[in-house]
Amino acid sequence: MLVRGVNDDEVVDFATFGRERGVSVRFIEFMPLDASGEWTADKVVARDEIVATIGAVYPLEPAGEDHSGPEPAEVFRYADGGGDFGVIASVTNAFCDSCDRVRLTADGQLRSCLFALDELDLRALLRGGASDDDLAVAVEGCVAAKWAGHSVNQVQFIRPRRSMSQIGG
Repeated sequence: MLVRGVNDDEVVDFATFGRERGVSVRFIEFMPLDASGEWTADKVVARDEIVATIGAVYPLEPAGEDHSGPEPAEVFRYADGGGDFGVIASVTNAFCDSCDRVRLTADGQLRSCLFALDELDLRALLRGGASDDDLAVAVEGCVAAKWAGHSVNQVQFIRPRRSMSQIGG
């Protein structure tokens, strides 16, 4: 995860690392899912800045993936064929409308979104003897209630109580 003032000066170094080793690096915008609660919008290194910084050193081809594929990253290819990198821009270019992800935490809670405020306690259902059909109905209900968007950049946004490391992001 890129954080302004912490590691934003290493964007090209990470891109070079990936190019030299044949690794497709993923850059993730800093999200308000930090345990310390230090997230602020000014610490976010935006997708456009990441792409421009790398593109100034390594010319890029037009973007590949547009979130309709199997991953949340928007992929950019190096014009010289030296590989690619991706940016997960969940703050500045939210892709909620095409997100098909859910999360299962280590303690058995199903989350319909990284930013969800509610969780479905699958562990309790399993320990309580729920049938496969009961679980299916519960999961379908959780997924059906998935938000249309996380509202990170809006006044009504409420920071989730769990950090990303607790969610399994």
